Amino acid sequence: MADLAMKKTTRATRAKGTQSSPEALLDALHSLMIERRGLDVAIADISERSGLNTGLVRYYFKSKNGMLVALLDRIVNLPIRNLRALIDAPITPWEKLKRHLSGLINTHYRYPYMNELVAYLINGTDEEIAKHVYTSSVEPLLIAQRAIIQQGVESGEFRDVDPTFSYFTLTGACDYMFTASYVHRLGLHASEVSDEMRQRYTEHVLNFVRAGLQTDVAG
Repeated sequence: MADLAMKKTTRATRAKGTQSSPEALLDALHSLMIERRGLDVAIADISERSGLNTGLVRYYFKSKNGMLVALLDRIVNLPIRNLRALIDAPITPWEKLKRHLSGLINTHYRYPYMNELVAYLINGTDEEIAKHVYTSSVEPLLIAQRAIIQQGVESGEFRDVDPTFSYFTLTGACDYMFTASYVHRLGLHASEVSDEMRQRYTEHVLNFVRAGLQTDVAG
């Protein structure tokens, strides 16, 4: 079975140039979830979109849930590394928070299914997956935001606010714009969020957060 899968992998890799079979499968899953505005994608659909055998999903990822975890890891890997580096960057707390929120909005713009994906993997799968997703995708945001806000409080730039409540406020502001597709269709008469809307929304969120968080001294 492994030999057969490897032969198919080699043929698929040659057909797709330098792209590996796991990446091709994840790309197919991503594009289908974008099109369908959700996680309801069958393995057979992924196989058809990628041009690869359904057996390769189990070969590489063990299950569809394993594939969803791999996709989420691919999405958050670089942003989380950048966020950890941002905590100790030689810039003001507000500039750190500004860069973080702008990046978070960009991530949700590119992956509008991400909030649903995280919720599903934490609440709807086994405990091992839930712990992995929390420690790799959720906890780093909590830690970084808490650290940046504390830096701002200590420097007199930020008001003394509850960091846990702030997490829900900030992350909620960054993702809901891109998950509430029914609001776009019914309220805004738009099929999707355009890049121009993303830029305007980023500016709006930053202004909103700055007005509520910065002290009068910080101005």
